[in-house]
Amino acid sequence: MTLFARFILTAYAAALRLYPGAFRAKYSEQMLDAARASCAESHHRLRFALALAADTAGSLLREHWRAAAPASPGYAVAFALIFSFALFTVSVVYQQVLRRGADQLPLKLVASASDQLAHGADPARFIGGHQREISSRDFLNSNQFIVILFNQAGQPIISNSTLHGALPQPPVGIFRHASQHGLYKVTWQPSRGIRVALTVQPLPNGNFIVAGQSLIPSETREAASNRLLRWIWLTILAATAALVLLTRGRPPATAS
Repeated sequence: MTLFARFILTAYAAALRLYPGAFRAKYSEQMLDAARASCAESHHRLRFALALAADTAGSLLREHWRAAAPASPGYAVAFALIFSFALFTVSVVYQQVLRRGADQLPLKLVASASDQLAHGADPARFIGGHQREISSRDFLNSNQFIVILFNQAGQPIISNSTLHGALPQPPVGIFRHASQHGLYKVTWQPSRGIRVALTVQPLPNGNFIVAGQSLIPSETREAASNRLLRWIWLTILAATAALVLLTRGRPPATAS
């Protein structure tokens, strides 16, 4: 017997261990003897090996299906609940990752602006310039940023952006909160369809530096992710329900 033939039969003997126990105890020796005889008679060992592998794979699936106990509705419900909770957890974690990601640039901007102001830099140098319109699609759907300097009363002094043509004016309460608690991150929604991640940093002289970025890109990614998770959830639940229905009323196989 050639080395390749021995390899084929050794692999087949190992594959027989994957059959259900009752089936293996009854038929494994007969199947192995039949494979030895067929291998000895075969003139094309590679073709024989491929045919044997295909037949074994189909037979394994068939025998495990026959041996499987009917799917329990109780187990199916438990699986559905656990799987739903897992997908919900993934959705929440991903939402938090996106939200924190939207805060990263504003945090860097307020830190940089605070440092430059502390060293006596003219705010017009790094805040002034091109005026971005916060309500525009161009801004909302991009990673552009806003930087605004506010006085102690929470009124804008200089800004690189406008809101409906005027200097942006977030709620004054966020400045009171920042004065009492320091760095403050908040979602600002001045009107429908406009959501901005703001970071407010109080300055030693009582003024405030504010930086922000549109939340629309991250929320769009979140919505796409939730749609994908929803489809996965529905598909798995449908498959689970189908398995319960297909095996309902079918008694479990018993060893003969």
